[in-house]
Amino acid sequence: MKRLPFSGRLDFDRYLAVRHRIPIRGRIALFGAAVVALTVVIFGTLVYVIVDRSLVSQQDDSLQQQSNYVWRLIESGRPLRLGAVFPASDLNTSSSPFVEILQTNGQAVSTGTINDAAPILPDSTWQNVPIDRGLPRTVQAENGPLLRVYVRAWSIPTAQATGYVLVGQPLFGIERVLSGLRLFLISAVLLSLLGAAAASWFVAGRALRPLDAMASTAEEIGATQDLSRRLPEGPVDDEVGRLQRSFNQMLRQLEDAYHRLQSALVAQRRFVADASHELRSPLTTIRGNVGLLLKRTDITSDDRLAALNDIAGESERMSRMVQDLLTLARADAGYHLEKSPVDLEPIIQDVSRQAQTLQPSRRVELQDGVPTVVQGNADALKQLLWILVDNAMRHTPEGGRIRMRLGASGMTAELAVADDGPGIPREELERIFERFYQADTTRSGEGTGLGLAIARWIAEEHGGRVFAGNNPEGGAVFTVQLPATKVLANS
Repeated sequence: MKRLPFSGRLDFDRYLAVRHRIPIRGRIALFGAAVVALTVVIFGTLVYVIVDRSLVSQQDDSLQQQSNYVWRLIESGRPLRLGAVFPASDLNTSSSPFVEILQTNGQAVSTGTINDAAPILPDSTWQNVPIDRGLPRTVQAENGPLLRVYVRAWSIPTAQATGYVLVGQPLFGIERVLSGLRLFLISAVLLSLLGAAAASWFVAGRALRPLDAMASTAEEIGATQDLSRRLPEGPVDDEVGRLQRSFNQMLRQLEDAYHRLQSALVAQRRFVADASHELRSPLTTIRGNVGLLLKRTDITSDDRLAALNDIAGESERMSRMVQDLLTLARADAGYHLEKSPVDLEPIIQDVSRQAQTLQPSRRVELQDGVPTVVQGNADALKQLLWILVDNAMRHTPEGGRIRMRLGASGMTAELAVADDGPGIPREELERIFERFYQADTTRSGEGTGLGLAIARWIAEEHGGRVFAGNNPEGGAVFTVQLPATKVLANS
């Protein structure tokens, strides 16, 4: 790329600075005026050239006709009275045609005068004149104005005389016409320039009025932070109309993003407050028991063992809570699970078998289902099932039963976990998936209140959903629906 010299770069920078100071309306007006002015200049130049050539052509035709007339009279040998056909005229003041007859012997007769003398024409006027036709020329009289002449040679064999006939006319008549035309065209260009600039300024103002409204609205929105305001959309589907709709769409998206941000901030504050509250309880228990063990030396071994068991239980609960918080924090940060084809049947079989071993006082039943393959993460799906089974165990009395089922509806896999507990109030069916929310306050100390929130995130991460409901015969049922890649027939 060729680098501009230092002075050239400064001039270019000045040009950009001046250009940026001119508003868009002014630039459009200047551009419109420049286009119109250029068009008028080109049109005026063409008109001027055409008129100039037309006037010269008409003058040449007239001079040719008059020259031919005089030539025929000379060739006929009849007497010629030039004054009767071409009155005498002063070529400095009159634009009337004149005739001059020049003989080869040097004698000349002319009806035109310049300061009471015959016009003195250059020798080139009579050179290279064809015999069979005349020749138009533009010559400068040595003692007068610029002339347009038509020269033709003549010959009278009987009188043994030859010479030239010249019919001419001063050019200042045409020049006056062209001067008036130039003045008219220059005036037209200036008036067109002013008119085009005014019209472009007016049209640009009307065209940019919606943009001014958009700028004013944007400034007011920035000052008031009222993202609910909208621009009035025009009925015309032009560039400005599309810009208005795009601006309103941007405002709607900003408003939605603002509301989502506000909701996220509120949820974050509530999450931090709930986490602090939930962590305070086990920490208080641990501190109390540690203080008891440090300050009291006379406690019995049973009391010491109970305090240690409390410390161990609360530490384990706090560890689970921290792990759950870490999982949800990764989910909020956009963490995604690695997925591969997974058969759900072995997973639900392993969870039901292990759950029955851990809780022999409750009966865990695995109902027949359809083997189904999904695109997912086996560990996360097993964690989801354990969350639902653990929730069912905490709400199922001893001797009750927990039913697990794997089914399919079309290309959708369904995992269901039902219990014999008291069920879930209708108004809390959705709230139970919120973080730290526990519908059964009497069992709040048994869980972290984060399991169902993690279960919902795992289901959504697999492109599915989890929802809660109640069985008609009693108890709650949690259903997970996941998109399946293959549904196998029962063998």
